[in-house]
Amino acid sequence: MSLSKDLSHYTERSIQLIKNSPQMDEENTKRKIIEPLIDLLGWEILSSDVELEHSVQMGSGTKKVDYALKREGTPVVFVEAKGCDTPLGQSHENQLKSYMRQVGVDWGLLSNGREFEIFRRDVSSNRPNEISLAKFSIETVPSNEHPLRALSRESIDSGESRQIAEKIEAVQNAVTSLRKNKEDLAEDVTGVVTKVAGNSVSQQVENEAKGFVDDLIETLEEQAHQTAVIRESSGDDVGPEDGEYVICLGRNGETVYRTAGDVQSETMASLVNYLIEEEDLLEEIEIPYIPGTGQGSRALINDKPKHPNGSDMRGQQELSSGYYLLTNLNSDNKKRYASELPVKVGLECEFSGSW
Repeated sequence: MSLSKDLSHYTERSIQLIKNSPQMDEENTKRKIIEPLIDLLGWEILSSDVELEHSVQMGSGTKKVDYALKREGTPVVFVEAKGCDTPLGQSHENQLKSYMRQVGVDWGLLSNGREFEIFRRDVSSNRPNEISLAKFSIETVPSNEHPLRALSRESIDSGESRQIAEKIEAVQNAVTSLRKNKEDLAEDVTGVVTKVAGNSVSQQVENEAKGFVDDLIETLEEQAHQTAVIRESSGDDVGPEDGEYVICLGRNGETVYRTAGDVQSETMASLVNYLIEEEDLLEEIEIPYIPGTGQGSRALINDKPKHPNGSDMRGQQELSSGYYLLTNLNSDNKKRYASELPVKVGLECEFSGSW
């Protein structure tokens, strides 16, 4: 089973455990929530690579970090756990950071079973500095697969952890820069557009520009923790080319359609075109088609490039059948929404390649 599916099962199980015991103490939280996650990340709790209550020398005294994950006897990840009955605060963050700094450990995980935060030591600076790489709840563990993967034994050994962190930090820096320069960006866009269209539209353009920056920030924040590192395959591997996004449809265990491309939105559009033209998808859905619960405000497919409320689809692909597909979505949402459609016509859907 893949880590993605493992994390989904882990999340469902953990949510139920917390629901049944909302005031779970620290000892039970460790055994039922924290240790199963450590195991999923490839660290065997009963092996010598995992040390419980690892001693950390702090000044003239000694403190204990709950878990030290080791390679060749050296701690590489510290895990500090609290009970579900204990809200996490700044003091808990400082506690873990001080342990990491004192020992020189690059990675840290803080959790009370409900909330999780991953820290990485900033190796680009001479001053000790632990950066928050990701912060999320138990409900969103599956969508934070990639920062969690950075803590896995495999990623630590291969160096992939560093690549994951660099990608996430690059997106975080972009978000910070956009927030800081939002007003200037909106002003620049307004100036360019009013040169062409005239001053009468300046206020509307400025509002739209600010809205665009806000939407971009929201999309980037979602993508920050969902940014996969594309692993290079060996020459002996048979599969998609580097950078390809692949979607396969199957029925009764047999593949009936495969599409691949180096652009997510185009691959997604090819999938939907096939479903409309060959599998009569439009007979199974209502247009506009709103994904998920069907209660949202954005259409995934419509007969015009607009949403039900009249707003424009800010990112869309025109389908060969004259319909429009919303593609201004992060990778996880593209997969989630696109996978709803084959089910409508009795097909199974599988994503591979660079997804």
